[in-house]
Amino acid sequence: MKILIVDDDPEVAEFLSRIAQDAGWEVDTVVSGEDAVGRSILVDYDLISLDVGMSGVSGLDAISVIRGLSAHTIIAIVSAFTESIDDDDLDAADVVIPKPVDVGTFRSLLTLTGEIVERQSSIRQLGLQS
Repeated sequence: MKILIVDDDPEVAEFLSRIAQDAGWEVDTVVSGEDAVGRSILVDYDLISLDVGMSGVSGLDAISVIRGLSAHTIIAIVSAFTESIDDDDLDAADVVIPKPVDVGTFRSLLTLTGEIVERQSSIRQLGLQS
């Protein structure tokens, strides 16, 4: 499975990358919303972990574009500023995880996303068997 980690803090990006790699995920990292959109055009991600407090195109701005490219991708806002984010913006994401990120919470996100991806694949296979 593939995850895109979008965070302008290299320590956070490395921390989340390590957790995902340890869980067997293929990991890409970028540092801006613009880069996230660009990578989403090229790669079909199962999960995107998206910081919102970045310069340039913010994570919130990137969500609507990414949703248009890939409606099935699970999008997790990972931010230290979750209290200051508008409810409508929060609703655009599938889950909001506050920083500092709890390792167990992030692992659970990876596990649950993996289960969703497997079920979606099984459903598609039903259609092919008809």
